[in-house]
Formats: sequence, structure tokens, C-alpha cells
Amino acid sequence: MSAPDRLTQAISDAYDETPYLSLPFSYTAPGSLRAVAHLYGISTPELQNARVLELGCAAGGNLLPFALAHPEARVVGVDLSPQQIEAGQRAAVAAGARNLDLQAMSLTDITPEFGTFDYIICHGVFSWVQPEVRDAILRICKANLAPDGVAYISYNTYPGWKASDVIRDAMLLNSFGAPTPQEKLARAKDMLDLIENGLWENNHLQSALQHTAQKLRGQSDHYLAHEYLEAVNTPCYFLEFAAAAQQMGLAYLADAEPQSSFPSLYGAKVTQGLNAISANAGREMREQYLDFAVGRSFRKSLIVHAERTDNIREKPEGGLFNEMYLASDVRALPASAKTPAHEREYLSPRGATLKTQDPIGHSLIEVLRQAWPQSVSFDDLRAAAREVAPGATPDELTGAILGNVLTLVQSNSLYYRLEPISYQAPTSTPTLIHGARDLLNETARPDCQVGMHNLWHLNVVPPTDALSRHIMGLIDGRRSTTELRTATREALQSGRYMHPNGQSYKGVRNLEPVVQPFVDALLSELRRIGLLVN
Repeated sequence: MSAPDRLTQAISDAYDETPYLSLPFSYTAPGSLRAVAHLYGISTPELQNARVLELGCAAGGNLLPFALAHPEARVVGVDLSPQQIEAGQRAAVAAGARNLDLQAMSLTDITPEFGTFDYIICHGVFSWVQPEVRDAILRICKANLAPDGVAYISYNTYPGWKASDVIRDAMLLNSFGAPTPQEKLARAKDMLDLIENGLWENNHLQSALQHTAQKLRGQSDHYLAHEYLEAVNTPCYFLEFAAAAQQMGLAYLADAEPQSSFPSLYGAKVTQGLNAISANAGREMREQYLDFAVGRSFRKSLIVHAERTDNIREKPEGGLFNEMYLASDVRALPASAKTPAHEREYLSPRGATLKTQDPIGHSLIEVLRQAWPQSVSFDDLRAAAREVAPGATPDELTGAILGNVLTLVQSNSLYYRLEPISYQAPTSTPTLIHGARDLLNETARPDCQVGMHNLWHLNVVPPTDALSRHIMGLIDGRRSTTELRTATREALQSGRYMHPNGQSYKGVRNLEPVVQPFVDALLSELRRIGLLVN
């Protein structure tokens, strides 16, 4: 066996020994890629019959949401690990995703004959494979991407990964020769202890190393194993990636989260510095300067065929949001004694506090918040804004709405699509999204390697107590809320299930004061995380 083949086998064995929990990433969803491309002037195929390929798909958890939501689409995933592919195939069958085809094979074996795809996704692979596989990824994006398609590739980047490089080297040194993956991980964590607590005060890298080590403490074991202890982890500068894509006949389009490329997101100091140094630089050079300014360590790049370069806008066109369907799961915060009379505060999905004294901004957020998880058209937002600003002209209304939309985008609080995300069901009875009931049963298995998702391609964690799981299994679109309460009462009275509060209600007769709040709270939580369609 050649050295590259031995390395490939080692990577495959590592993922079999410590498999990733395969989860969805919303910024990789074809619908999100399509919407971002549209902002930059690039049209892409509609989703209904789209052909989607994921390279390094693990157990397919990032493909499953799209496959279930678009049964007429062709969805293919490829991964080197047979064990993860088998786990993904079981989950796909259990959830009823008949259009999801998962295959165990090397990316280097994919040829043009493998097929043409409208969307190609490669998340968490590019930096973690040997050079010939990185070349194969870019080759596939050229040879197998449809002329009007878009590809997504994520990778570790410098300069932000420089401190992580040092920590990775130290962890590999201390874990060298460990007889088992568990011992290897334990020794690696011992090195984290040294970096956190044992560095010389005059070590000029102390601050950066300790900050990085402390962040790693919150990561899972499988993240540490595959991010820091793999045989290969090769970060690059953004310009190096862009040049490699260009040599393959591809062009950089944008970041999958375009707000991360806005200097204004990082404050006036960064904006002024970049304006001074990059006034005459091209778009890609400006992004590289930004990476230096903010210390970026990870990128999520969209690429298209080089023939489309002239169609790519220098900046995203914010006015195009008026063609999209929008959603936000911000939460309203209660006003405090110090809150100004006309100010409203909200909590973003990522924990940031949003404040607005603008009536139109407040109206927009309230419409989105109350509609969640349903998407809202721009026309609906305009109608709501008109009620709080009746004297504004149409152009003034549109401008004010777009300004608030961009604020939500910059705070990572807005989801947007060219097609509506519908949480409407043909019946008025509680219904879970397609495939959710079967997937709930599958994810309860100890060997399941995929997570739950909602229609926004977000990973969600439903209630895990036995009673909630039992009632969720009964939400089939045929049982009314009253029938769900009856089932809950019977489950508690029989003694087969405890209440989530740990109390037994076996034989208790009048349970309505207990049952109604439980069912209402369960349905409210399922609606909040996007598993309930009505």
C-alpha cells in the first residue's frame, strides 16, 4: 500500500473509531446558497428538482433536511467512512428519504461520469485531507458542477489558525504513541492544561494560546479528535484558496454568511483601517486584508465557474431582499426600569442583544417574531410598516425596511430564501414536519449518528424526557390537542410515564391542571424550534 493510500485508510479508520454526529448547517443549505448567490447577481437552479452533492457527508445529517423537504430532488452524499455511510443509510430509510443516496467511496474516484449537480457542498473536509484530495475537491467542483450551479467549500484559514497550529502541535506531541483513541484524547487534554495554566508569563504567545485553549474546553471530544488530532490539518490563507480555485477554472463568489465580509461588522476602527490600506485593491485582496484585521480562522466560500466572473457584483445588492422570504427567531426581552420608553430589546439566536427605537424596526421584528418559524414576504413587512408610518412614501418605507433587514443580517438574526418556507398544514390538528416522527424514533437509538432538524436546515434538540417523547410520537396530524391531552392523562395515570418534573401521578384522578400546561408547553416548544407545522 502506498503512503497516500495508508494515509487515506488512516483517515477512514479514525472516523470509524470516533464518528461525528452528523448535523445540519443552515449556511450550507441549497436554499441559503441560492439566496446568497442572488444577492451577488448570480442566478442558480430552483430547489424543487435540484441535484445536490455533498463531499464528505459523514452520515448524511446535513443532506437529510433538504432531501425530506424536496422529495423530487436528487440528493447524493459521498464519504470515505463505510461505517458512517451505513449509519446514514439507516437514518434515511427510517425517515423516508428515498431520494437520498449515500455512497462510501474516495473523492479521488469521482469522475465527470458521476453526474452533474446544481449545488455541491464540502463542509469540514478541505483542510483535513491530503493534497491530492484537495485537488480532487476543486476538480469535482469544476467538472461536476452545472454551468449555473454554485459550490460551497469550508476550510481553516490563517492568520487566525496560527495559535491553533501551535496547540495542535503540542497536543499531537503529548498524545504520540497512545495505544487507544481514548488515551490519545486524554493526553491531548493534559496538554491543554499546561497551555491554560503553565505558560511562562513572558511567553509572548501566552494570551493567544490561552484564549484558544479555553475555547477548546467547550468543544466535544469528537471535535477535538478530528480537528486537532487528525493526521492532516492544513489551513491556508484566503488568497491561496482563491488562487487554487482560479487555476481550476473557478471563481470566488462570496462567503456563505456574507455579513462576515462587511468591515462595518467589526467596528469603525477596522473599517477605517481597511479603507486606508485597500482603497484600490480588488475584492479578494480586500477580503484577505479583512482576515488579517479580524484574525479569521475559518471560511465558508462559495465558488462558481470562472465564466460567470463578470456577473458577480462587487458587493451584495441589499435591495434584492425585497424579492425574498424572511424569518427570524429573535425573542423579546422584558423592559427594565432603565429602558427608554420607546426602546424595544430582543435577544438574537446567537445571544446578542438587539435594541431599536424605530417604529418600523419594531414592527418588522414583531411580524417576524410572531410568524416564526413561518417565512414572511417583503410585501407583508411593507404592509405592517405602513400601519406605523402611514405618511411615509413607498420608497421611504422600502428604504426603512431594508435598513432594518440589514441590521438583522449583520447580527446573524435573519434567515432568508428566494422560495417561501411553509409551516402550513392541510389540517388544523398539530402536525410535525415531514419525516420528523420517524426521525425522532431513529435519533433515540444509541448508535444513531444524525440529529434532528427543522425546515430552516437548523439543528434542533426536542425535549428528551420519556413523556414528551411519547406524546411527540402521537402528533401525526390526525389527533387534536384535546386527544393529545387525553393521551397524556392516560399515560400519567397508568404510571407508565413520569412527569418531566419527576413526579408520579399514577392513579391520580383530576389531572387537568397538570395535563393542559404540559401539552401546551410541549406544543409551544416544538413550534419554537420549528418542528411543528401548525
